[in-house]
Amino acid sequence: MTTTAKLDSARVELSPGTEAVVPLQIRNTGDVVEGYRIEVLGAPAAWTTVEPAVIEGLYPGTTTTATVRFAPPRSAAVPAGTLDFGIRVVPFEHVDETVIPEGVVEVLPFLDTTAELLPRTSHGRSGARHRVALDNRGNVPVTVSLTAADDNGALAFRVRPQILAVNPGTVEFADVRVKPEKRLWRGPDVTMPFTVTAAAENTTPVLLDGAHVQVATIPKWFFKALLALLLLLALLALLWFTLLKPVIESAAKSSVEDEVAQAQEAAAAAQQAATSAQQASTGAGQAAAAAQEQVAQMEDLTQNFLPPTEILTPTTQRMTVQTPPSPTAVDADPFVVPDGGTFRLTDLVLNNPQGDFGRLLLTQTPAGGDPAVLFDVALENFRDNDFHFQTPIVLPSGTALTMSVICRAPGQPQNETSPPTQCDDALVFSGQLAVPAPPPAP
Repeated sequence: MTTTAKLDSARVELSPGTEAVVPLQIRNTGDVVEGYRIEVLGAPAAWTTVEPAVIEGLYPGTTTTATVRFAPPRSAAVPAGTLDFGIRVVPFEHVDETVIPEGVVEVLPFLDTTAELLPRTSHGRSGARHRVALDNRGNVPVTVSLTAADDNGALAFRVRPQILAVNPGTVEFADVRVKPEKRLWRGPDVTMPFTVTAAAENTTPVLLDGAHVQVATIPKWFFKALLALLLLLALLALLWFTLLKPVIESAAKSSVEDEVAQAQEAAAAAQQAATSAQQASTGAGQAAAAAQEQVAQMEDLTQNFLPPTEILTPTTQRMTVQTPPSPTAVDADPFVVPDGGTFRLTDLVLNNPQGDFGRLLLTQTPAGGDPAVLFDVALENFRDNDFHFQTPIVLPSGTALTMSVICRAPGQPQNETSPPTQCDDALVFSGQLAVPAPPPAP
C-alpha cells in the first residue's frame, strides 16, 4: 500500500445552516512522488467540499493535510439523523491502491413552522369559514394543536381538525368555522375580532388575528321600501274616497230607474246565462286539470333535461421560492388550469417572513400566448399581505399561474443565530376550479 489516509474525527455533529471542518491526513508511503484526487461519497456529498480537491507533488515519506468542510443547508430537504460518508483518495500513479476512510455525520433537528389565516376577515349573517395553513420548513415532523377564541364571547368556534401532524417540507390545512352567538336583525355591520392559536411542541405558540363582520338579517333598504308601500296604499285610499267612490255612487243613482225597468228582461237573460255559465264552468274545470297535469309534466322535463352545466371545486395552493441573491428571477412550479376547466381566483396572500429585499411577481401565461404580470411588489414593503377579490380573476383552460422572485438580499430576522443566506418567500392563492359537468345518463 503506497498511500494512507485518516480523518481526525470519524464522527461529526452539526445543525443545518452551520459548518464543521475535519482535517484529513494523507501520507505517501511509496517510493515515488505522488499526486491525489479526493472525492466525497454518500448522501453528505451534496453539501460537503474538500480543500484542496487535488494534491500534487507529495514526496515519499511525507504527509499533507486536506480540509473536509461539512455545510448542510437549513432546509427541510436535509432530514435529521445520521448519514454515513466516505472520503475517496485516488493516487495518480497507483490508481488501484485507492483508500477510503469512512465516517458518520449526525444532522441535528431544527424547527421552523409558520401559520397563516385565510382569509383574515370574513362576512356573513350567520357565520363563515376560515382556513389555517401550517407550513413546516424544519427537518423533523411537528404536531400542531389549534384553538380559537374571542375576548367578548360573541362567537362560537369549530376547529377541524384540532391537531395536525405536518411532515417536513409540507403544508397542511385546517378549517375554522365562526358563528355569532346572537343574530343581528337590523343595524350597522358589527366587526368581531378573534384569535387562532397554533401551538407546536418546543416552540412559542403563534397567534393569528382574524375578524368576522356580522351583517344584519334585515337589510337597510327594507324599512324604506315598507314606508314607500304604506304611502302608496294611503294615496290609493285617498283617491278612492275623494274621487272614485262619489262618481260611482252618482252614476248608480242616475241609472237605477232604467235598470228597474229592464230587470225582468235581464232576469230571464240571467237565468239562461247561468245555465251556460254552469256548462262553461264544467269545461273550465276539465281544462284547468289538464293544464295542471301539463305543468307537472313540464317540471319533470325540466328536472330531467336541465342538468347542471359545471362543477365547482374549492382550490387552494401554495408556491414557494428559496434562492440566493441574484439579478435574475427564479420561478416556482407553476399552477396550470386543467384542460376544459376555468379557475376563478378570489384570495391571494403574499408571505415574506424573513423581511427579504427584492421583487415578487405573479404572472399568468395563456396557452400559446404571452405572459402578463398580475402583481409586481417589492419584498421590503411587507411581511404578510393579503388580497380578496369580490370579482374573481378568471383564468381560462391551459393558463399557467407562476410566482417569480428576484432576490437582492436575504432579510435578517431577529434572534436568528445564523443569518439566512437565501431569500425565502411564498404565495398562497385560493379560488374555485370550474369544470364542465358530465352529461346525464340516458
